[in-house]
Amino acid sequence: MTTIRITTDCTLPPARILHAAYDFGPRRTQVWPAVHAEHLTVHRLGETTADATEGTPVGVGINWERCHYDWSQPGRLTATPSNGGSRAEMVWQRTFRRNPRGLLFGTLFRIVGRPIFGHYARQVITNLEALERNPSPHQTVRRPSGAQSADQGR
Repeated sequence: MTTIRITTDCTLPPARILHAAYDFGPRRTQVWPAVHAEHLTVHRLGETTADATEGTPVGVGINWERCHYDWSQPGRLTATPSNGGSRAEMVWQRTFRRNPRGLLFGTLFRIVGRPIFGHYARQVITNLEALERNPSPHQTVRRPSGAQSADQGR
């Protein structure tokens, strides 16, 4: 398993960043650039976990992955106060199949994953900040009751 950790600062309070991580509503596609509504299936959404299949267009095909999200343990999903905003740590862990496609993507993930996911993390924060500045009148805040509060981060 390969792990990439990206830390980035933003102007939003920790609770808003944490909410974006476990919000599987229509706004998810506006915050997370790789998530497309037509390629997202949420199989199960609990109070502290989610199970989803996500497809990301890559070249001429779609790279599908089954993702398990878990925000049940303090410190696993964190956003902490920092200079009038927050510092968010995003972690991507991937295990690839042992076939030609898996070997190719696993190698790419290890070699160029950090700069790619660093750019992606900054884009997520930029999108989230823009949405917070200009909220949709139909936007609702949905927070599972078991989700970690902002002061439970590191």
